[in-house]
Amino acid sequence: MPMAVFPLLLPLCLAALLLSAATVRLMIGVGVLDRPGHRSSHARPTPKGGGVGPVLALLLLLPVAGWLGAGPAPSRMAALLLPVGMLALVSWLDDVRQYRPMAKLMAQAVAAAILAAVLAPLPSHPEIGFAVGFCWLMFATNALNFIDGLNGLAAGSMALASLFLGLDTPDPLATIAGCLLSAGLLGFLPFNYPGARIFLGDVGSQGIGLAVAALALLHWRAGAMTDGALDAALAGPLLLSGILYDVGFTLCRRLVGGERLLQAHRGHLYQVAFRTGIPAWQVTLVHWGFVLWGALLALALQAGTDVAAILAGVLLPQLGWTSWVIRRARLRPIGCW
Repeated sequence: MPMAVFPLLLPLCLAALLLSAATVRLMIGVGVLDRPGHRSSHARPTPKGGGVGPVLALLLLLPVAGWLGAGPAPSRMAALLLPVGMLALVSWLDDVRQYRPMAKLMAQAVAAAILAAVLAPLPSHPEIGFAVGFCWLMFATNALNFIDGLNGLAAGSMALASLFLGLDTPDPLATIAGCLLSAGLLGFLPFNYPGARIFLGDVGSQGIGLAVAALALLHWRAGAMTDGALDAALAGPLLLSGILYDVGFTLCRRLVGGERLLQAHRGHLYQVAFRTGIPAWQVTLVHWGFVLWGALLALALQAGTDVAAILAGVLLPQLGWTSWVIRRARLRPIGCW
């Protein structure tokens, strides 16, 4: 973490937490409701759009950091904030009006393309860097959107991941943005976990998801300037390994089973775990644990641990979790999943 940023980091994060919490409290009264359906884990209409709080904290306070002399060049801040703000706005409108999936996908693609072009993690090979960055941003953003189905799961996971990515980098933009995002999400969490007075909504799961994925690219780009390029490249995937695994496993299982990939379902591992009777707050804690475990593996990789050992360290807990959830599903009549 850049030491020049440190004196202003605590007051900025406190402001982000308070601004986010106040905004979330206001959003509860807006009355945009998520009505329960066949895929829902909640039983009564619940307000959504709580992600406006953390997004607003980032969009307003990152420029303040720059004005106070703690942030990077305005052009770099704009390159991050404009795509994130654009996707958050489209996603909020979707929360209100329910756009078609293709319209949302196009908005994601435009935002991801802008970020991948500016934050291409391989400066010496910009074309490859753009392609890899774009694919990462699209997959990670959608994975975080798909995983937002239990109280606190996505929000807490993103808070932990953004904090690590912010503190474990020499890039002041990543440091300030990561810490502001984490503080903003912490301001949201008391309204969502363990019981939910409001949900993130697409404005949160997609807008903030894109921001967290962009932080991983910033982390990689900073590492690409040194000998730690591989360590930096793997930090984001390691932190989000539980989420990426859940989405990848579910997509592969549905593909093999001949199911329509774009059809709504309740077959994610975290959903199946909840349906077998594991309380939602416990499933959420498991996924928070996966993020913390990913952070430890990222630090171990930086310390010189072999990549093969790190990959084994990622896969073994996921395989154990998968085996346990499947065993419970076979013993309980939860229906098709």
